[in-house]
Amino acid sequence: MRMILRTKLLNPLPSPSGVLLPGAHACALIVWFLLPTLLSPPSFAQSACSQRYWITFSDRGDTRGREMGSVNAHALGISDRALWRRAKVLPPHQLVDELDLPVAQSYIDAVRSTGAVIRSTSRWFNAVSAELSPRQQTAVQSLPFVASIAPVAVFRKSLPQVVSEQGPTPLLKQQSTPLLDYGSSRDQLNSIGIVEVHNRGITGSGVIVGMIDDGFNNLRSHPALKNIKVIAEYDFIQRDSSTSLGPGENPGQGGHGAATLSAIGGFENGKLIGSAYGASFILAKTEIDSVEIRLEEDLFVEALEWMERLGADVASSSLGYIDWYTYTDLNGQIATTTKAARIAARKGVLLVTAMGNEGNYRDPRTQSTGTMIAPADADSIVSVGAVSIGGMLASFSSTGPTADGRVKPEVVAPGLNVYAVAGASAYAFWNGTSLSTPLTAGVAALILSADLNLTPMEVRARLTGTAQQFNDGTSRTASYPSNFYGWGIVDAAKAVVKPGSTEIPDRFVLRNSFPNPFNGTATIIVDAPSVQEIELTIFTVLGQRVRTLFKGYSTQGENRFFWRDGRDDAGVRVASGVYICRLTTRNSIASTKLVFIK
Repeated sequence: MRMILRTKLLNPLPSPSGVLLPGAHACALIVWFLLPTLLSPPSFAQSACSQRYWITFSDRGDTRGREMGSVNAHALGISDRALWRRAKVLPPHQLVDELDLPVAQSYIDAVRSTGAVIRSTSRWFNAVSAELSPRQQTAVQSLPFVASIAPVAVFRKSLPQVVSEQGPTPLLKQQSTPLLDYGSSRDQLNSIGIVEVHNRGITGSGVIVGMIDDGFNNLRSHPALKNIKVIAEYDFIQRDSSTSLGPGENPGQGGHGAATLSAIGGFENGKLIGSAYGASFILAKTEIDSVEIRLEEDLFVEALEWMERLGADVASSSLGYIDWYTYTDLNGQIATTTKAARIAARKGVLLVTAMGNEGNYRDPRTQSTGTMIAPADADSIVSVGAVSIGGMLASFSSTGPTADGRVKPEVVAPGLNVYAVAGASAYAFWNGTSLSTPLTAGVAALILSADLNLTPMEVRARLTGTAQQFNDGTSRTASYPSNFYGWGIVDAAKAVVKPGSTEIPDRFVLRNSFPNPFNGTATIIVDAPSVQEIELTIFTVLGQRVRTLFKGYSTQGENRFFWRDGRDDAGVRVASGVYICRLTTRNSIASTKLVFIK
């Protein structure tokens, strides 16, 4: 039997948090022992002299007393897109708050001076995670500005990562639409009304979705992934800008994330189409596949903060944390990722997260429920359970209530035999709440694509208020909401409602574009009283023609047009600034302003 010893050293690269990570340290060496002839996963060892902890500080150091009105949001890495999204839920004078301030560098330096290895930072919690030996833990605890030290939670791996290699008998492929051939992904989308929404021309365009997972392997080569619009990606493990499989990593690294990403954003006509394939994506790699260590909870929090600052509208995560927590901790107040989810909601981001695959019952003998994993216990989010395409609850799908008695999940969606990416160019059928989650996050993106002015709680209300109440013939569905099905099975066709009147107008109407400002795709809607010849053109404020978006005949009712990437007719991105969108018809001219930000 041949043993291969590999070491993974963390390079001194800047992270999205702005902290410069140190090089290899004697107590921070990460070692994999790969035993190719064994069926069990490779073992993982950190130096026995250290463990990973959250170190929370009592204040913001030299930022104390700073007037928030004088803080430059851009200097803090907060994008204009994020500020626009925050404005939906926060007063204008509170778009930037103390939670956006960086952790005091002097405090970080003081912790590092003890020999501790800093791994990540959290602005929201005013904390860092670090590897500490017992001696270093004592030294850090004695620092006057340290409020607390607590272990970083363990990630639990289970059914979400199990792929059916052979897959079931292929599902009967139904007739495709004139424009899209969904292949084997049609049934999973059609069962929750997504195909109907796509047929209305709503695909997720204009919405930014953040994905937190184990990486996204074959992102730029798999036929269903290579054309996904990725506006940012970061590997929080290796500290670099590639989320694909890295040198020395477990061969399965990034396979789970590739599957979840394909379920929402994938597109290969005739094979697989994602639930919100028209959305833009921010990708974060936070989880190491081969091990279960106190490592990933802090990276999850750091990633969620990062994508919030970049302007994500929806965050989808099929990860969960439980080994450090007990059921009584799942009350929406204790778990670190749960608290981060609540902060994200306050800043206008909707987190859609997996309930987990811990089974329906904590004790099958007494049929006591409450098997969820954090952060599914958070309020103001959408936690998702798994059902078959026919609607039956999966036996592995975790249940509520939370420890404080709230119903969970919010909704359920297909999580059995879900068709998704597997490997370099292939597909397979997957099982787990890992797949029901991105399908549901895609529905949230479709809701926002139809009306980007909705707040996270309004999107959540759309999902729960229109869910299908399935009857499985047992007491589990005798009343709704229930701790098995939540409010029911997601129904995109009912949840996605076009903004404005559904009546045919008596004249042409050019609606305000959204999002506005934009840095990806602006959606422009024209309501037409009849089929007529129109022209939709972009001009500078000085009247210079930039782009002809459309010249031809409108359809009666709603017409959607897209200005993608702020590009002119030559394909060159225009400068940041104010632009005029002009609608010219046979008898009228209308215009609206757009703000493009690079």
